[in-house]
Amino acid sequence: MRVVRSRIDTIDSLLQLPVDNYAKSEIGAFHGRKIIEAIAFGCLIGLKQGFKHIPNDAIGQYNAETIFKSLYRKGLEILQSPSEIREATQAEKQHYNVRIVIDGIPERRITREELIKKYQRMHNWLHELNPYTKEGQNDFHQRHSEQLWIDLQQLSLFLQRHVISIKGEAFFCVLKDKIDGGTKVISLSKIGELPERIS
Repeated sequence: MRVVRSRIDTIDSLLQLPVDNYAKSEIGAFHGRKIIEAIAFGCLIGLKQGFKHIPNDAIGQYNAETIFKSLYRKGLEILQSPSEIREATQAEKQHYNVRIVIDGIPERRITREELIKKYQRMHNWLHELNPYTKEGQNDFHQRHSEQLWIDLQQLSLFLQRHVISIKGEAFFCVLKDKIDGGTKVISLSKIGELPERIS
């Protein structure tokens, strides 16, 4: 997640660089594709934590689309869920005997199918444009850059604060803590020991 955070920071800083817009988008797509690969690896880590093994055809695999499809074929639906952590209300404390509540953020969720589509779209930026099959850089940029930057923003929001869980093992991740700016991952099985500074 620290590597993902550094990639998101790089993407954010691209907009300030005095370089060609096509080059910015090309670099953004490169980092975006690697972020999606990290999401797929996060799913494998979650599986390893919950099931103590991962599918053989996913071991050593780096292509996110292949990993997602492998997990789907085996009926393993695991994906990060954008979430917020908050103090329980008085009613929740009394009724459920909890101090902390995890609330999902449905509008930030991205499905496996949507991640694959984003991954495929970003792939188109990563090769020199073939003049026999693609229009020139200016035309390509005009047609595809808006969607690329939407995809990158959605990935950032998807991972900003999220939970990943399987078989009762859950972890909460904050890419950029509001207090000290650090990237933090905590086990929710130790919710009673949740640091006060996670926000």
